[in-house]
Amino acid sequence: MKLALALILLHGPDGHEVRVNPAEIASLRSAAEAAAASGMIHDKVKCLVNTADGKFINVRETCEEIQRLLEGLKK
Repeated sequence: MKLALALILLHGPDGHEVRVNPAEIASLRSAAEAAAASGMIHDKVKCLVNTADGKFINVRETCEEIQRLLEGLKK
């Protein structure tokens, strides 16, 4: 029996690679929306990825780009 786990590759504010399990993504929130609420978002962050375990991952990719990656995995 073969098991496959597809991770998506995203990038943190400083450019480091972050691999995320798509099944663990609970929500996506634009950085502009988050910054309006808290005012504490790095200027290179475009999207906040909320995971099922309650963590937030700040990434350079836009939420729309991440959504397209997720939809591409479903095909």
